[in-house]
Amino acid sequence: MFGLEMLDVLIGLATVYMVFGIACTAVVEAIASWFRVRSRNLDAALQEFLSGDFKEGREFLKAFYAHPMIQALSKGKEGMPSYIPPSIVSKVIEAVLKAGQAEKSLRAAVDGLPGTAESNRIKGLLVSILDNVSDDVTAFRENVETHFNATMDRASGWFKRYTQNVALAVAAVLVLGGNVDTIAIASSLASNPEARAKLVDVAQQQLAVAEQLKQQAGASGDGQNNGALAAATEQTRVAGETLARAAQQMESSGLQFGWKSLPTRWDEILQKLAGLLVSIVAISLGAPFWFSVLQRFMQVRAAGVTPDKAR
Repeated sequence: MFGLEMLDVLIGLATVYMVFGIACTAVVEAIASWFRVRSRNLDAALQEFLSGDFKEGREFLKAFYAHPMIQALSKGKEGMPSYIPPSIVSKVIEAVLKAGQAEKSLRAAVDGLPGTAESNRIKGLLVSILDNVSDDVTAFRENVETHFNATMDRASGWFKRYTQNVALAVAAVLVLGGNVDTIAIASSLASNPEARAKLVDVAQQQLAVAEQLKQQAGASGDGQNNGALAAATEQTRVAGETLARAAQQMESSGLQFGWKSLPTRWDEILQKLAGLLVSIVAISLGAPFWFSVLQRFMQVRAAGVTPDKAR
């Protein structure tokens, strides 16, 4: 029975982390929409990938953005897409190179770019690709897509680091504002069977709709190019509703959040800081992570309860 009680405490903690993690993820998504992080991240990747001149005084990237196939993925003439399929990238690069000169070979089009392969980065890249594929057009497109995917892998790393930093900041605000102390919560759950039972019920409810929540956590209006302002406003509304729902669910469990008094002794202060720090790190991991952990805990609990009932 002791093992089941400890498991319920862990389920309770995971539920708290997941509920606040959902709120944290929603706020991070709202911030990403307001600042158009995905579009800016893609632009930074393309600045690296397509760096160089198309004509004297005109950057290759500007010609790339001006192509109708890219404009169709953007919001307005000045907008930037937040995602471009690799196959579109290779086709647009080829189309830009042969603009108005469909009969010209790729080699001639690349050689016609200003400067040398050493002074013009995009020219050097395309010359290198053509040399590797012996001027085969299909292989050229495939190699361009491979290089673009490699660049986007690095861009994904940039975006992940950014969201991790923002998630830590948002989690810190949620934790400090609500006094979400892991040590205090664990102690309360260990001594309060009703709170444990309530959080197990909350966990089951969350898991029932977790797939939908998971999709919402990964979705962003900015990525759909429906307008940055409208997308950011919608994400902010979702974040506000999620925060309110998180507070309501936690209050219904019987756990006490918020600051009623401050610790005064050094041992209490250190314990409080440790509990808050653990909560910040845990909540910043986001809802999908804690959904997976909570799902496993519930499976273990379900497997462990059956033998006791059989006795």
